[in-house]
Amino acid sequence: MEYKKYKVSDECIGCMACVEVASDNFDMNNNNIAYLKKQPSALSEQSLCNEALDVCPVGAISSENIQQNSSVKPILASSNIKQTLDAHPELKPILIELSPMFKRMQKPALYNTLAKYANFKDAAKVTGVSVCEILHAMNSTLGTEDALHKSMPECLNTSHVVKLNGGQEIDWEESNERYIYNSESMSNLIEKVSNLDSQENLVIISIEEPIELLRVVEGLEFKYNIEKTKEYRISIFNPKVEENIPWQDRKDEFEVMDVRNMTSDPFDILIKKAYEIEEDFGFILIQTFEPTPMINMLAEMGFEYLVEQKSFGEVWVYFHKLVTDGEDSDNDSEKPEVVIQSATPVAYPVIMRLLQSDKIQKAVKVKELKVWEETEKHLAWIANGKADISFSALITSAKLKKHDVKIPALFVWDNFVILSRDSQAKKLSDLEGYDIHTPLFEEAPPAKITKYLIQASGLNPDNFNFVFGEPFGRPEKIYSDFVTGHADHVILREPEASYAVKIMKDRGIDIAEISYNKLWNQINEGFGSFPNAGIVLKGEFTRKYPEITQVLLDELKDAIQWVNDNKQASANLSFDMMRQPTDRVELFLDRVNFEYVEGDKLVKKVKDYFDILSAQGIVEAKIDDEFLSAFKLDK
Repeated sequence: MEYKKYKVSDECIGCMACVEVASDNFDMNNNNIAYLKKQPSALSEQSLCNEALDVCPVGAISSENIQQNSSVKPILASSNIKQTLDAHPELKPILIELSPMFKRMQKPALYNTLAKYANFKDAAKVTGVSVCEILHAMNSTLGTEDALHKSMPECLNTSHVVKLNGGQEIDWEESNERYIYNSESMSNLIEKVSNLDSQENLVIISIEEPIELLRVVEGLEFKYNIEKTKEYRISIFNPKVEENIPWQDRKDEFEVMDVRNMTSDPFDILIKKAYEIEEDFGFILIQTFEPTPMINMLAEMGFEYLVEQKSFGEVWVYFHKLVTDGEDSDNDSEKPEVVIQSATPVAYPVIMRLLQSDKIQKAVKVKELKVWEETEKHLAWIANGKADISFSALITSAKLKKHDVKIPALFVWDNFVILSRDSQAKKLSDLEGYDIHTPLFEEAPPAKITKYLIQASGLNPDNFNFVFGEPFGRPEKIYSDFVTGHADHVILREPEASYAVKIMKDRGIDIAEISYNKLWNQINEGFGSFPNAGIVLKGEFTRKYPEITQVLLDELKDAIQWVNDNKQASANLSFDMMRQPTDRVELFLDRVNFEYVEGDKLVKKVKDYFDILSAQGIVEAKIDDEFLSAFKLDK
């Protein structure tokens, strides 16, 4: 018979519709994101999963037809752990539920050594869980339990038995160091063995039979000698002669970074890894799709790569860092290390393009790149000087007047709208008496500016009901509530506003949009666009590296121009980081107002803007020369 295999993508907005329909197969994780806890094993379950796919409001559930027949083989005690989990990654959480030891075994050091050479009978010994329980849990998940029962008792047999005495006579020089092998030290010692240099030796003492260790030793084709007295003494020797092995033949030894089940954007983690990795080494990225933007980004950063489609929803990308010549290495050691952070997703396309800049790569070494989900946390990194370069909202950054920062350029303007499911809501008065779901909290700028616009339009803010989340309104949650029908009227920034507009348009649902830019200019005639976000630099960095600062700003200006001129290419570059389909990102780029402004023009615009905000009690900053000096670089 033909059955289907289901998966949930990163587009999940946590509405729980799938769980309500097919609770035996779908569940929510701790981050309120749906996942497949069990593939359907019967037609009735498959029918419910199909229904869950149909009711998903954002199309985050997909399926693949799989041909099932009697030749499907069950997982046996002799089955290799790594091969099994590579073929069926959905079994990983099942095993972790059986024993926390399986979680340790999935760490790169053990997964690429012990799991690579051990079988599930070995796993039973390590975890203390019976091999029957392990096999039952896995095969029931895969729907191969009947085939397992038919294979009894052969399913419990293993084809290879490790001999615990002998090995071969020691003909190598032994190290003077001794290591104790037990359940606590196992992972560290197996990693140490797997990294044993050519012609090097380790001597390990173990009270228990070190079967797992010997699986790894034999798999690595190392020499070993075992002596049994009161305990086991194992002498291990790497007989290989060091040689230049092509990276393609070493790629399976690279560290694995499986981001498929991550609920936050892995971009910053991957970029950090890319900068940390040594030349001629690499890492493996596992994703549900071919991550073209990340591939393009790392290719520009000196990586070569190889892509393998392992199965449906499982793509492995092997990244290898090229070796540079000596001159480049010397220059690299002289580059200043910088920490970059972003607290506003509206800037992501610009950041992606900026990081591709050859001039930036030659000028600085990115020590860390942090993309914040909780945007408020980035302020601490600016205040304590940890971040050298930040992309932040203007009003938020203005709170740092007393700190040593420079805001030499803004490039995001306007950026807020009100969306309503009432397609006839054309003006603020149409929303009187209704709930308006609002970002942050009551004393934050979005609510205060909205109340100012209401009052300046001749209306009473008390006639509007502003609703805030707990502990405060997150734009992502407000956007999710709007598209799922849990909120009828919302205040949204970009890019979430564009995502919502695109989703509702695709569903054929008419909505209304009230522009803050139009409201602002009706009240402040001729003001034009009002500032939203830009680049914030550590003052010390601008004074110590004035030439690099200018390179950074010039490249930022070019990146913004490129994004404006190449919206489709920019969407293709940044959709992975933004975790949205390219058509939604492209609509966002059509709607957003990117314009690079610096110098006297910037200072005047900021002063005019804050004069209004200060007069209305929206901000408490004193708009004086000291405040405005932050928007110009020191000469």
